[in-house]
Amino acid sequence: MALLGYFAAGVLTWTFLEWLLHGRLFHSRGLRNPFAKEHALHHADPLHMVGWPRKLIGVVFVVGVLVAILRLSLGDFEAAAFPCGLGFMYLVYESVHRVIHTRAPRTSYGRWLRLQHVQHHFHTPKRNFGVTSAVWDHVFRTHVPFTKPLAVPERLAMPWLLDPQSGGLADAYTQDYVLVRRVRDLPDSTTAASAQ
Repeated sequence: MALLGYFAAGVLTWTFLEWLLHGRLFHSRGLRNPFAKEHALHHADPLHMVGWPRKLIGVVFVVGVLVAILRLSLGDFEAAAFPCGLGFMYLVYESVHRVIHTRAPRTSYGRWLRLQHVQHHFHTPKRNFGVTSAVWDHVFRTHVPFTKPLAVPERLAMPWLLDPQSGGLADAYTQDYVLVRRVRDLPDSTTAASAQ
């Protein structure tokens, strides 16, 4: 039972680290760290993501170091449980984040996750840092509720939002999103709100 508790503590710790790293490291001012630079590229192109090999090498390294440190005071299995929970939830986070950007939602939770994340990407980049959950955003008051329909820049729209035939917004998402062009991209004086 202690092993399960350590594993669960690792999972919970990752959810906090997800919020902390995203908000404090990835969105740090001045983009002086490589994580912030990489994350800025992701905001400029939501389909830009670091590849799985780098992610897996990183998680194996961190889990290995934590296991080695914890073995100094815990048994082998106990020492591994917390880091494995942490690493497991990190991989869940990475998978969920990729799915948000690349696949259409299949559940109400998936639909909500996408709306929450689109809010962060295009409306409140200094808020809504949780990707798998908004719990820590509520705790630390960085949560901003979204109002539907959410505007998505047409040139940055995730492929699953688009109708393959027309290239416009798919009918399934007209209640949740609206595609917009920047005013300077429009050929005449029409407003961004009318460019759908």
